[in-house]
Amino acid sequence: MEEKLEVLDAQSRHIGRKCPRCEQEFAAGDEVVECPRCHLVHHADCWKENGGCARRGCPQVAKTVVGERRAGDGPPPPIDPKHLMIAVGVIIALIIVTIIWPKPSDPAAGRIKITVLVEASFEEQKQLNQIIGDFNSTNDEIYIELQTSSLSVIENQLFVRMAAGEAPDIFSLPYDRFERIQEELGAMYPLGDATNRFYGVQHPSQLRVLSIFVHTKHPDAAVAVLRHLLQEMPRRDLTELKEQAHIIDPERMMDIDTFLSLPY
Repeated sequence: MEEKLEVLDAQSRHIGRKCPRCEQEFAAGDEVVECPRCHLVHHADCWKENGGCARRGCPQVAKTVVGERRAGDGPPPPIDPKHLMIAVGVIIALIIVTIIWPKPSDPAAGRIKITVLVEASFEEQKQLNQIIGDFNSTNDEIYIELQTSSLSVIENQLFVRMAAGEAPDIFSLPYDRFERIQEELGAMYPLGDATNRFYGVQHPSQLRVLSIFVHTKHPDAAVAVLRHLLQEMPRRDLTELKEQAHIIDPERMMDIDTFLSLPY
């Protein structure tokens, strides 16, 4: 037995009676369904929501779609296969583009990269950029990456990066910190010969030491870069500055000319 949809008019005998599911009175214009078994009348929506008759014990279940479904009622319509294929094609295209899209070019272009971290003023940074830019444009084997920082930040950066084994290949430190870090961490690559070990070279214009990280992956390239920088960076006579500050050269710091005279 299948149910039928009815729209109540003002003269319907069901007006004023209550729907067994929602217990609301029927009114003119309501869509209703009469149970074909027990003849109990329901709101059409209540009939659909309940899946059939709401009277206890009545076995009647909804067998047909009663009236037109409201927007959003029931499962969504099936997706057009053409639209589905287009969506799949777009996803595949995006995956392919992600894989083959050219990555940003590596400025080192296959060369050995040596990272240099130093404290530098704006003017000193401009000079270093010029020196390093000229080097990178002519050297086919080594590429220098310059990183600059302030005095208040550079030491914290170094400690963190040294602990991670990822310190820059070349870095600068003030005299006292150079000695302490070497004593506590042994973080500097040895320079000189077996009988005269040094762990850094005098900075050309500051009371600082330039050192090579002991765990650099490319010690020969790092030495070559350090030599180049010391040859090209402007020098300043630091004698008076040291006397005024009562500073003595660290024991394991080599002067520039001695370092440049070594047969590397």
